[in-house]
Amino acid sequence: MSEQPACTVVVPTYNRSGLLRHTLDSLCRQRLDAGDTFEVVVSDDGSGDDTADLVAGYRDRLDVRYFFQEDEGYRAAKARNVGIRHARSDVCVFVDSGVILHSGALAAHLAAHRETDTPTAVVGYVLCFNEDNEDGRAITEALDLADPDASFAEFTAQRRWPDIREDYYERYGEDLDALTAPWLMWWTCNSSATTRLLREVGGFDEAYRSWGAEDVDLSYRLRTAGARFVLRRDAAALHIPHPKSYEANMRSAARNYRYFADKYDTPVAHLVPHHHFHEIEDILRSRGLADGPVTDRFGTVIRPIDRMDAERAAAAPPTAAATPTPATDAAATPTTEDAPMTPLLGMWTWKDREARRETPRVLVFSPHPDDEVIACGGTIARLAAEGARVGVVFATDGAMSHSAVLGIHTDPTPAELREIRREEARMAAKAMGLSETAARFLDYPDTRLADHLPAFRRDVLRILGEHRGVTDVYLPHEVRELNADHRLTGETVVSCLAELGLTPTLYRYVVWDERTEEEFGFVNRNPADGPGTGGERLASFDIGPWVPHKHAAFREHRTQVELYAPKQTRPVVPEPFQERVFAARTEEFWIAAPDAEAPAGEGK
Repeated sequence: MSEQPACTVVVPTYNRSGLLRHTLDSLCRQRLDAGDTFEVVVSDDGSGDDTADLVAGYRDRLDVRYFFQEDEGYRAAKARNVGIRHARSDVCVFVDSGVILHSGALAAHLAAHRETDTPTAVVGYVLCFNEDNEDGRAITEALDLADPDASFAEFTAQRRWPDIREDYYERYGEDLDALTAPWLMWWTCNSSATTRLLREVGGFDEAYRSWGAEDVDLSYRLRTAGARFVLRRDAAALHIPHPKSYEANMRSAARNYRYFADKYDTPVAHLVPHHHFHEIEDILRSRGLADGPVTDRFGTVIRPIDRMDAERAAAAPPTAAATPTPATDAAATPTTEDAPMTPLLGMWTWKDREARRETPRVLVFSPHPDDEVIACGGTIARLAAEGARVGVVFATDGAMSHSAVLGIHTDPTPAELREIRREEARMAAKAMGLSETAARFLDYPDTRLADHLPAFRRDVLRILGEHRGVTDVYLPHEVRELNADHRLTGETVVSCLAELGLTPTLYRYVVWDERTEEEFGFVNRNPADGPGTGGERLASFDIGPWVPHKHAAFREHRTQVELYAPKQTRPVVPEPFQERVFAARTEEFWIAAPDAEAPAGEGK
């Protein structure tokens, strides 16, 4: 066995041990070239069944590793990132639980990557992929699980249950790399990509917390980063039917595609929420923004979500004020494709696109949920109102606020408090004018960030790597902050920015000083790392118009500002500190001097 495997098969799973068994069986049958080996990473998104025991039973036949994350809802993106992070090979192959690979599939994936030195994204072929478990019984009865290769041959010869992307390939041909938006067809039920590039573009966006679109989001970034896209029919897989909620999946995907469009804010991204994937290439061609003629089937396909809306409207009792549905009257659909489109479509690079965008891109690093509001709430509200793209990163879970400050260990417990404070942070983000998805939680243990610095540093590097175009960073002062979690958050962010060569404008804030310690009656200090900073000045910014937003956001942190637990005799955040927050009409940040410039009209 070679020291380094040729590829890493990443299989996310959740309570599907029966389906996972078929996937692992198919991996046991893989035929690779002499000298090639592969590894398997099963990434469990919190299963409560016998998945762990099942995987353990394959260790004598597969080089398989098992990773488990707690069940906190749909986190397939994070589960796949675990596989990318732990991959020991140059190629990651993504396969879903319940997908059976042809015995030659991995060899075909590897062949596609070895044909060129260009980073490559491979679209594998998937038979029997059904959206609503249609033909599920017939497929199951026809499938020979003892000899899946025979089923592959039979279904292909009979043209039964082909890949649902077949229409796309018939429209535009199989040279995906010649198309403008091949990333629309890269789905993680059977696909692969270069491990290095997957890591460079930041892996899957973990803000996707429901079904759909996280693979398209990643493949979009792979393309803009220069990946070559290849269809490999011999990298074949077969999707085992299983019960699913088609309507729930479609509505989840529709929400996620809107997030995708807002996130990238490019002309092609804005086409995605309103059009079937099979139509987008034609739309681009019709506008002269993609090579090739418009196909004769342009305008003949509607999105599944539109069809469902039309069917629901048809089944509903008629009303006097009935309005056309998007499927029955295309002009009624609120689309954005009629907006002026740039000729750069299809010719940008990732860095070029980020450099051209003038909208400020802001990251706020908050040691605990509520620090972002205390230090920057008015500023965040102003930035949101001005159209800036703002993300908030929480270093710790805030779970020890009652235990460490008030000595209350139950009702709520730290575990309960962690989930409550997460939701409070999301609601605070909305109060400041951000979307709930603007909040990102790293969930390191409250008061113990010092024990997890290597992992925290890796996470910060990854986040900054995903936001290389960031223009402004708000962070705790790495010297003047006294609290250990605060100071270490600031130190780590500054160090990671330097390592990546990023030079956004830094706005350093101080929440915990001697006065705060005295008011809270809580000390958790950490000595400063280094001699301190020089060449900076304290700037005060007027937040008058946004004070109501800051106050509303602060009140959302109810566990901190109210008598939340039955045993409390005072709030976690003492009233004198709260009074200071509510009285403030400015926010102060340490910025570089003497050349630093305050935002126009804001500095005082």
